[in-house]
Amino acid sequence: MSRIEPARWIPVGVLGRPKGLQGAIWLRPFNDDIEALRVGLTVRVKREGLGEKTLSIATLSTDGKGITVTFAGERTREAAEALVLAEVSVRRSDLAPLGEGEFYHCDMPGAAVLNAAGETLGEVVEVLAYPSIDAVVVRTPKGDREVPMTDALVVSVDAEAGVVVLADGALDDEA
Repeated sequence: MSRIEPARWIPVGVLGRPKGLQGAIWLRPFNDDIEALRVGLTVRVKREGLGEKTLSIATLSTDGKGITVTFAGERTREAAEALVLAEVSVRRSDLAPLGEGEFYHCDMPGAAVLNAAGETLGEVVEVLAYPSIDAVVVRTPKGDREVPMTDALVVSVDAEAGVVVLADGALDDEA
């Protein structure tokens, strides 16, 4: 049974300043992979003072300067100005399908962390994306520990089951 919630909202970017007079607004994605964004997609925009609302992407364009979007029913500069600094989220089910052995960082918090013998070591609290490597933050009885996601330290990751298996010694100070 999968622990991944398809209807859960996943933040993918934040809206910047308006572009032009027809409701276009710059979108600053949180990562380079914007495959989930497309015309017709329903997204949630959320900001303090604005609350949250769902909107449908009417146009989406990229150029050398970035990504701009317009939303159905929000086709004026004033409408775009009201969305500045709003977080944009998509449903988990709208993210691109994954290949064998791949996972989304957003699916990992709450996963059990085990050693090779199946003993519980802790729980994933977050996954950090560094320029050179990702790391999983494990909450243990001795405090939070950051473990680089290398083949030598991480034996397996099963996001659907919510289990990460670490190599023996992965949480040791000298690891």
